[in-house]
Amino acid sequence: MFRRLVSPAVFVSGQSRFIYEYKFGQTPLTKPFGASRGQPAAAPEAAAPATAAKVEVTKLHNGVRVISQNTGGPLVSVGAYIAAGPAYDPASHPGVGSMMHLALTTSNYNNSLFQLDRNIRSVGAAQSHFEKDKHFLGIRVDVRADKWKAQPTTARRNAVDKTGPTQEGINLIQDNIFTCIAAPRFHETDIERFRDTIDNQLQELRWQYPAAYAIKMLETVAFYRESLGNPSFVPFKSNSSITSEVLLEQYSRYVVPSRIVIAGVNVEHNDLIAEYENCPFPHSASAPHHTKATKIAEPNVDNEQAQYTGGELEEHEDRAKEMGTKPDMDSESAVAVGWLAFGRNPKSTKDFAATLVAKSLLDIAFRDGVRYVKDETHVHEGVRAFYNPYNTAGLLGFTAVCEPQHAVKLVTDTVKIVQSKKSVSDAELTVAKQQAALQYLNQNTDNIRDYCDFLGTSLPLNSDSVTPLSLEAVLKAVEGVSAADVKKVFDLMFSKPTSLFGHGEMLGFPSLRQLGL
Repeated sequence: MFRRLVSPAVFVSGQSRFIYEYKFGQTPLTKPFGASRGQPAAAPEAAAPATAAKVEVTKLHNGVRVISQNTGGPLVSVGAYIAAGPAYDPASHPGVGSMMHLALTTSNYNNSLFQLDRNIRSVGAAQSHFEKDKHFLGIRVDVRADKWKAQPTTARRNAVDKTGPTQEGINLIQDNIFTCIAAPRFHETDIERFRDTIDNQLQELRWQYPAAYAIKMLETVAFYRESLGNPSFVPFKSNSSITSEVLLEQYSRYVVPSRIVIAGVNVEHNDLIAEYENCPFPHSASAPHHTKATKIAEPNVDNEQAQYTGGELEEHEDRAKEMGTKPDMDSESAVAVGWLAFGRNPKSTKDFAATLVAKSLLDIAFRDGVRYVKDETHVHEGVRAFYNPYNTAGLLGFTAVCEPQHAVKLVTDTVKIVQSKKSVSDAELTVAKQQAALQYLNQNTDNIRDYCDFLGTSLPLNSDSVTPLSLEAVLKAVEGVSAADVKKVFDLMFSKPTSLFGHGEMLGFPSLRQLGL
């Protein structure tokens, strides 16, 4: 409880040493460094800068498309992207797509969940599984460049060197991605492990990140009872009904080779193909579970704009009562407003680029800066624009998080700002195009994980084409956007009804009709 103050000891010059007097076996400071006496060692020659190879695409015999690019980096990113996302969920089980990428990574017929986790940890890798753009499910592994290939098994290694210790080989990409897709188990006990986790993630999204939750809920309102309106999360009511049997039926229907894209960054294209071809469980569309799957009508990805309905939904909740959300017991309102926009279909790159510029115009009007990946930055207050592109449709709008007494004025004033951007000056358009290009590069090339996701989702959805959407094509289209192209985006937005979702303190918030929208 009481501190004892001791005066610092005074060192006696005879007992103290200077740092250079200690001998650790190093070269004395009185001698020059380097091999030659009197001259320092020559500096090593600068290594030639790594040049990125071109993007290569190959369609394999079973229908899988492989796309890769070697940029010469030390880290490898390999992923599988399956056209089986939430947009393809059956009406009876919304959320099965969001649970699918979790179930695929639990265990397979060659590895248990423990073995898959051990593979990742043993080489210091990182695995991610996610939903992207409503259409894709992704499983991606990031690892050192010397650890991604299959290593010799115990029997093979012992045959080569019988004197060495017994070591078990690790087939990281084959076991954790390819076998999980070709031979999943969907064991009920594995699925039960993360049911509570799914509910907790949704609760955390709702209470900790109100704007992100509002955007996800706005999708269900804007495309009401359509495929794009399927939730990109597992609703509470659907969690217990999505059983192993439901997952197996959905897997047999959609996770077929023709709907799978294997993407890799910093790998040799032929090595990636060989890794997939040497998987112990080959994947074929003629397998019994695929051929016997019940066929249902797929959504029309070429006319997604027809799915837009517009509408509004308000969920009143006392957010101050939720622990960790508002510790000062302050109430708040979180509102998301959106309109129909163009998608990122490779056939309409010009419209996609114009929508990117329109979103940047809103960022400038809201005095917002360049944002990175939307999952890494969240809105806690104020106004921020968002753009969710799908295939041939998209959702462009803004979120507003504020105190309830300011919510109505903030939303109406922001809508007026959005409506005023139909006509834009040349100077403002130039700045918006530069910001749109920079933000697009940040979101897709800032690290190899983002670039792997870009490559894996750059091929057309509804065809076997091997011509991807390139970054250069998008950036060139952004550079060529004119004021007429931007006006076309806003004309499409305001030609359809407005969509609104709000949660928090919403009892005093007016309807769209009362707001004049």
